[in-house]
Amino acid sequence: MGAEDSEHMKVVHRWLAGEVVNNTVGIKLTGGPFNGRTKIVQLDRDGLPPARLRARGGQGKGPWNPAARHTYTPVRTPDAPAGWTYEYTGTDASTDG
Repeated sequence: MGAEDSEHMKVVHRWLAGEVVNNTVGIKLTGGPFNGRTKIVQLDRDGLPPARLRARGGQGKGPWNPAARHTYTPVRTPDAPAGWTYEYTGTDASTDG
């Protein structure tokens, strides 16, 4: 059985399709430098995603400051498979978290 057919990868594909599995789901990022990417997040007891998500550029060059953290907040939307998207809210230059 190949790696793509493993039980773990089957669960990951379900998350990426917006299905909640084991209280975890993949939510699309909209706007900002990570537009279109999916973040897999753990939902809280009420089924809500984390209130804020920060993403930071890797070592690669980009049109943004790679040291800055880019902040996204969840927005409920019926158009997304998970029912949520993370919308870009700007750059957070702080170094915590």
